[in-house]
Amino acid sequence: MIAEITQSATRTAQALARRWRLVLAAGLVAGWVALAFSLSDDQGRMDLPQAYAIHMTCEDDIEAALWSGGCDRIRDDIAVTGRPSFEHLYEAFVTVHHAPSPREAAEARFAGEPAEAAFDLKALLTGQRYGLALVLPEFEGVKSWAHAEAVMEAVDVRDRALLAIGRAGLGYDALLAGVLANLAHPGAMIAGARQYVAILMGTAKQSDFATGIAR
Repeated sequence: MIAEITQSATRTAQALARRWRLVLAAGLVAGWVALAFSLSDDQGRMDLPQAYAIHMTCEDDIEAALWSGGCDRIRDDIAVTGRPSFEHLYEAFVTVHHAPSPREAAEARFAGEPAEAAFDLKALLTGQRYGLALVLPEFEGVKSWAHAEAVMEAVDVRDRALLAIGRAGLGYDALLAGVLANLAHPGAMIAGARQYVAILMGTAKQSDFATGIAR
C-alpha cells in the first residue's frame, strides 16, 4: 500500500511538472479570484458604517441644524426599504470603490477656472452634511459655487450607492456583486493588493479601506 501511494504521488508530481504552466496559471487565477472575494468582504464591512452614518446624520435631532443641511437631497433614498437588485448592488460597488471620487470627478471640469469673487467655502459648508470630517476633503481646491455644487451632486451619488449597499448588509449577493466589480477593475485590484501589503507591513490600517482603496 505504501508503495502504491508513493508511486501515485510520484506520477502526480510528474504530471504537474509536465503541465507546470497550466498549474501556475490556475494558481494565479485562483489567487486573483480569492483576492477579489477578500476585497469585496472588506469593502462591504467598511461601507456599512458609512451607510449607517448617512442615516444618523439625516435623522431628526434637536441639534440637526448644526450638520444636516442638504439631507433633503437624499431623503427619498434614505426612505427606501427592501433589498436592492443584484445589478443595483454591482453599480453601487462600482460607484463607491471604482469610480472617481467626488473631488476627482469635478476637478477636471473646473481646472483652471478663476476663483469666484467673495466665495467662502467655510460659510457654504457650515450646517451642511458635506462639512462633516469624512466628506470635507472632497472640497479641497473648490473656489466657486458651481464647483461646490458639482462636488455635492457627486457626494449625493456616492451616498445613494452606500445606502444601497447598507440595505443589502453582509449578504452573499452583495459579496458577489463586489467581487464582480473588483474583477472588472483590475487596477483597483492591484491597489487593493498594495493596501493589504501596507497593512501587513504596519504602514496602514484595516480601517483605511473605508476611504476607498482604489484611491
